[in-house]
Parts: sequence; C-alpha cells; structure tokens
Amino acid sequence: MFLLGLLIALATPAFAQRDTIRSNKNEFTVGYGFFPASSFLPWRWVHFSFDVDPMGAFYATYTRRLTKVIGIGATYCFDPRQLTYYDINTPICRLGESSHSLMGHLKINWLNTRHVVLYTKLAAGASFWGYRLKTYDHRSLSPEIPSYQYEIVLPDEHYCFAYQFTPIGIEIGNKRWAGFAQYGLGMEGCFSIGVRYGLKDREP
Repeated sequence: MFLLGLLIALATPAFAQRDTIRSNKNEFTVGYGFFPASSFLPWRWVHFSFDVDPMGAFYATYTRRLTKVIGIGATYCFDPRQLTYYDINTPICRLGESSHSLMGHLKINWLNTRHVVLYTKLAAGASFWGYRLKTYDHRSLSPEIPSYQYEIVLPDEHYCFAYQFTPIGIEIGNKRWAGFAQYGLGMEGCFSIGVRYGLKDREP
C-alpha cells in the first residue's frame, strides 16, 4: 500500500493537467499479483503440518469502455501452488494445487489525464480447482513406518466463488501503453503490477 501511495504522490503533478480524455475503447492487461484470495482458502488435512510454496497469481483482462468513465469486461486468473504435508518430520505427500478463475468485471476510471489514470474495479465469477498428488515411499524414508499408514484423499473442492475488489489502481503511460499497480483483495492479489495495452480506435 505504501508503494501504491508513493506512485500516486509522484504522479500528482500530472493531476494539474485535468484535460480529461477517453481511454481507447478496447484494452488488454496482463499482471502478476501477490497473495491472491485463493491462497487463504481453508487448508485440508489440518491435523498434519505442511509447507507452502506459493507462486502468486497470473492474470489477463479485456475491457470494453462504454464511456470515458465506465468499462466492462472479463478476467482470467491462474494461481498455482505446491504443498508438502508432514507427519512430524516425515513427508507424507506433495500436493500441487491450481485454480483457474473466470470473472466478469466493472472498471471505473474516475480520473483520466493524458498520462495518469486512477481507477476502481469490481469483479465476480467462479474458480475451478485442479490437483496433482505425489506420494512418497515411506519405507525408503523410514523403514519402521509402513507405507499403508496414511490414507491420501484428494480434496473434494473443485469450484468456489471468485471475486476481486480493487478500491484503488493507477496507470502511468499513454492511451496505447501503460504500466499499472493496484491494491485490493481477491483473485488478482492484494497487490499487483502489470501492463495495459489499448487497441487504437478506428477513425470515425
């Protein structure tokens, strides 16, 4: 949040140029988010200890601008992670989880200047989960532990509600290309960065 506030402060001189402009009607973004909401879902097998190797969220969006302020579109997010479960110090299995989220979104550009855009975004949809399980040969790790001691059952959760609430985001660049940073909560992460590209509008 501090970094986002710093970006806004550095962009403040551009706010004086309040010649509001309309963004290109069609825009695409690709981004990377830290600590997506899918990372905080309840863990399975909670009676075992585990290590988590999170990778963050990778996402892409398409937005069609209806007016200078309002745009609607679609978002796709991919959030992979690896979990290693232990019974005391004995590894039981390694579980690869990945979520694929599809959401519709509303994007509100409440400040449009030549080089700076401030926006808010809301999105909702569904996440679909996939799993890859690797079990260990416990006899090679600890001969006194029989290999059948642990019953490995994959999670039965395969879909859930997906959302994104971004109260504040900033784009710095021009109508075609801009870098962005945003702060919020959801499948795109608590804090994310990326690039926005706007298709050139057809001449009337």
